[in-house]
Amino acid sequence: MFPAVLGWGQRFMPRHADPALPERRRAQILEAARRCFLERGFRETTVEEICAEARFSPGALYRYFDAKADIVAAIALEARAHAQAALHRLEDGADLIDALTELALIFFAAFEGERDGALLADIWGEAARDRALAQALAARDGVVAARVAAAIARAQRAGRAYPALSPQDAAEALMAMLDGMALRLALRREAGSAAAARRFRAFAVHVLKPKR
Repeated sequence: MFPAVLGWGQRFMPRHADPALPERRRAQILEAARRCFLERGFRETTVEEICAEARFSPGALYRYFDAKADIVAAIALEARAHAQAALHRLEDGADLIDALTELALIFFAAFEGERDGALLADIWGEAARDRALAQALAARDGVVAARVAAAIARAQRAGRAYPALSPQDAAEALMAMLDGMALRLALRREAGSAAAARRFRAFAVHVLKPKR
C-alpha cells in the first residue's frame, strides 16, 4: 500500500521551472511586436494587438515589459545585444581598434536588407516624437557608451590611445557615428556592412591612435 501511495505522490509532484522559458517568452513577444509594427506601424499598434499576435494575456506580457515603449526599445537595441562578444573583447584587453571594428561590423549587419533595417529606422523616428521611448533608448545606449569609454581609458593608460581625449566624449562620438552610418544602411537598404565597418575603422584610427 505504501509504494502505491508513494507512486501517486511522485506523479503529482510539481515540475521544476524551465530556466530558459522567460527568454523564450520574451523573444516570442518581440517577434509578435515586429510583425504588428511592420503591418500597422508603431502608433497604430496597441499592446492588446501585440498580446493577441503573441497569444499572451496582457498580464503575462507585463511580466516582461512595462509598456509598449519598452518593447520598441528592446527591438531597437537587439542589434547591440548581438555585439556583446565584441564588447567583452574590449574589456578583455583586445586591441581597441580591432574590437571597435568588430562591434561596428556586427551592429551594421543588423541594419542590412529590407526588414529589420527599415524597422529600426522607423523606431528611431518614433523616438523623436515619444519621450518615453527616447529615454528608454538613451538609458540602454548609455550602458554601451560607458563600456566603450572604459576601454578607451584603459588604452590611454597603456599608451595605445590619444591621451588628450575625454574617454566619454570619444565614446559618445563613436556611438553617434555608428548610429548615423547604420541609419544610412537602413535607408539605402543595401548590403554594405563590411564597407561601412572599414570606414568606421579608418575614422576610429584617426581619432584614437596616439599622435606622433
